[in-house]
Amino acid sequence: MLNLANCRERQHRLLRLMEEQRLDVAVLSNPKSVYYFSGALVDPALPQAFGIASSGRSLLVANAQPEQVAADQMDLYTGYTLERPFNRVTMHAELAAAVARRFPGVSGRAGLEFDSAGAGLAAGDTGFAGRGTPVDVSLWLCEMRRRKDPDEIAAIRDAIRITEAAYAAVKARLAPGMTECDAYNIVSAAMVDAAGTSVLLRGDFACGPRAIGGGGPPTTRPLASGDLCVFDLFPTHEGYLCDLCRTFVVGTPSAAQRDAWAHVMEAHTVARRVMRPGVTGREIYQAVKDHLEAYPKFRGSFNHHAGHGLGMDGWEYPWLTPGSGQALQEGEVVACEPGLYGEELQGGIRLEHNYLVGAGGVAPLDTFPMELD
Repeated sequence: MLNLANCRERQHRLLRLMEEQRLDVAVLSNPKSVYYFSGALVDPALPQAFGIASSGRSLLVANAQPEQVAADQMDLYTGYTLERPFNRVTMHAELAAAVARRFPGVSGRAGLEFDSAGAGLAAGDTGFAGRGTPVDVSLWLCEMRRRKDPDEIAAIRDAIRITEAAYAAVKARLAPGMTECDAYNIVSAAMVDAAGTSVLLRGDFACGPRAIGGGGPPTTRPLASGDLCVFDLFPTHEGYLCDLCRTFVVGTPSAAQRDAWAHVMEAHTVARRVMRPGVTGREIYQAVKDHLEAYPKFRGSFNHHAGHGLGMDGWEYPWLTPGSGQALQEGEVVACEPGLYGEELQGGIRLEHNYLVGAGGVAPLDTFPMELD
């Protein structure tokens, strides 16, 4: 879980942003933002809000009492009840009423997250929004979340820990005849055991030729000897993700697979040479792309991004793409995922590290071996 002292530090950053934008109050209803600033990890499927006034007074409104919270006030709305019918519309109305009750008579502009504000908050008719049109703070918060605090790094490391346990389990048991669904079940069970609770597991489980055209969920396709299995995993654990990829072979790697693997591994060496604060995503992408294109046998097969930021989302800023002018910042966590694909490989080889950006370069947070066998 996030550290409450770090949550309060993030609240101070938000207050500085509010001062710059002349906001009198900010009311954030994206569950990720609520967790980021309050440390309260509540059911993301239910409406919730974190509010903070320019005075620094803060509020959490949720459907249930969290284990911890960095907020001056806590308000619970009823939501589920046997006394009357309810649904998400009634929950959002209760949420908006609670915010208005706790922030009465606020004047000036309000900051909202337009993509997640319920009708009551977005309408600005509950009293809290004050005068004028509410301001969308979503993109500002995306930028704020790029640099990770120590508690966020710890949360990402924990997601990596359970993912690496899954890699160890599935690599040891891959065999001809088992299906992609069998492999998925091994991965899922290992994650649950390592986490000690359920884990929201998303990822790519396409094996053999299926991986050439992209990824996707597992199927009942049986694995054949020599197939490459691309396991690109991005589980969510206590609000944070990692995004790692390892490729394993069913049986013994062929000479072509070993050669392609070595070239993809070298792409990480190339990436690490250029990844540092101030370098743009397009520069990193181009360095990786140029290296992969130098392998003539599978030239043109690397047709996806070279990486992206991560944290509470699997895809965060910055992007490592040809269209990205976003420059790396110290403190970001960035996934880098070069790959090569082709029929001769019986699939594809994609290898992904999660790098922490430091003042002079990057260092991987993950440690599980990259070898095919």
